[in-house]
Amino acid sequence: MKLSLGIRQEAERLSLLIALLLVLLTATLTYRSWAASERNRQDALITRQVMDGTTALLSSLEDAESGQRGFLLTGSDRYLEPYQEALTRIPASLGVLARTEASRRLPQQLQRIDRLRPLVKEKMDELAETIELRRSKGLDAALAIVDSDRGKVAMDRIRAICSEIQTASNDLLGQQREEVRAGAYQAGFTSVLGCATVFLLLILATITIRKGTRQRERLIEDLQKSDEEARKARDLLQTTISSIGDGVITTDTAGMVVSLNPIAQLLTGWSQEQASGKPLEDIFDIRNEETGLPAENPVGKALHEGRVASLPDQTVLAAKDGRHTPIEDSAAPIRAANGSVTGVVLVFRDVTQRREAELVEEKAAAELARRSELLERTNAELQHFAYAVSHDLREPLRTITAFTQLVQIRSGSQLDKKSAECLQFIVAAADRMGQLIDALLDYSKAGEITNRPLSPLRIEEVLAEALGNLNGSIEENNAVITHDPLPAIMADRTHLEQLMQNLIGNALKYRRQDVPRVHIAARNLGNEWLFSVSDNGQGIPPQYNGQVFELFKRLHGQQYPGTGIGLATCKRIVERYGGRIWVESEVGTGSTFFFTLPARTEFYQSASG
Repeated sequence: MKLSLGIRQEAERLSLLIALLLVLLTATLTYRSWAASERNRQDALITRQVMDGTTALLSSLEDAESGQRGFLLTGSDRYLEPYQEALTRIPASLGVLARTEASRRLPQQLQRIDRLRPLVKEKMDELAETIELRRSKGLDAALAIVDSDRGKVAMDRIRAICSEIQTASNDLLGQQREEVRAGAYQAGFTSVLGCATVFLLLILATITIRKGTRQRERLIEDLQKSDEEARKARDLLQTTISSIGDGVITTDTAGMVVSLNPIAQLLTGWSQEQASGKPLEDIFDIRNEETGLPAENPVGKALHEGRVASLPDQTVLAAKDGRHTPIEDSAAPIRAANGSVTGVVLVFRDVTQRREAELVEEKAAAELARRSELLERTNAELQHFAYAVSHDLREPLRTITAFTQLVQIRSGSQLDKKSAECLQFIVAAADRMGQLIDALLDYSKAGEITNRPLSPLRIEEVLAEALGNLNGSIEENNAVITHDPLPAIMADRTHLEQLMQNLIGNALKYRRQDVPRVHIAARNLGNEWLFSVSDNGQGIPPQYNGQVFELFKRLHGQQYPGTGIGLATCKRIVERYGGRIWVESEVGTGSTFFFTLPARTEFYQSASG
């Protein structure tokens, strides 16, 4: 029997050694995964600095151009304030870009940054030259430099390089984020796997220890309950309890303290010598965290009911030195071999860090809710502002138009030709301003988030309504409008009707001499629908494919009627539903406008709120 006991002890030591090795291996792998994730996070921060630096550089150059234009037009030095401020910001932006370590992951970025410096210098030299010529030789001399397009060419090249930097940085940032997530996942997986393995070994060790305890109990009975063997058993139990990471207190059947492990001594402030033999209530003073009243001690319940008992939530332990520590605990009866209760073991742990983490999460959730409410309120106020401004601006326009027409009527033939033309220009400008107000209001409505529930819409029905609104222009140009079978999606009817009407109306406006032909098609890509509106019109130069969706961007000036807001409104409508819009075009052949709308029902359920 002693030989069997020795073998079992060797197995226990071997299990403990394996458990320690696994803990060290898990900690090492977890640290390596964390270190890799931290490196990737630092790389992502550097990439973000590159993107922010290029954005700041472009903004400063544009401010410098604005100050130069204002000075050239007026000759007043107060218009040079943006230019002067840009002179200090631009070197700082270039310095930020130069200090980044982007070459470690994307060496082409440093090459692009090096190409930026002479271009920025060339642009700033051109601005300084025009300003000096305006001071010394007048507006015409300065405009001669501007008309040479030297500054425009430099600015276009700067924007192109900045766009390359932004695109490359954005791609790299996505890759770095994936690497950070992968590293975090690997670290979590390693930790969970290691903990699970250690936990399994602990279970096996516990089973082995329980078997050993029974064997020892039988040995003690065979040796007539030798006092020496009993002392060894108590020492072994004390060693086990001392090695546990939680606080452990044992009592006898009267609730008197028998032992405290080091963690329990630290949390209660009582030493083993001071606490031994005292009532548990004197050592383990627990209270309700909110009221401060004494809490029910679980040891009494474990003794009387013979089952495991736990503390209620929000319980704190009042230490001997006055400290209050939030804890969790459980008390279980200690049973002899015959099943009788010989005492209670109380296990408890400090949950301060967990409580603090929960408090931080609660505060973060409350702050997020507050910011969300503020954003919704701000959007509503901006929408109300747009409606109010559009209404207030129409009144003076109507007054200008009415009084100008009244002057025309009363003056009749008394006005000379030049004065009559001026009055006509005033009326035309007022009409155009009214059109701009209407267009801006439509643009504001395009991004409006309403409480109207979204309903399934057949795109063919929406297209028919849009064509009805364009019927006069279609008949005037003998236009041919065709379409493939179109789907039904969840959307707001007004938004989609405005989207279709703007795209088809543009195709009719910028037509060639041939009969205008427009075709609408749709293709299911799984999570989204891809729509296309193709025409045989004039086409768009490739360099303007992105600019046509900006506010007030018009490639033909006043040659064609319009406000320059139609395509910007289309872009805002599509992005309102989480989609994308772009154009593919060839000058003299025609254009195809593409846009996507999500096909996922859950998106519309969230968007409609």
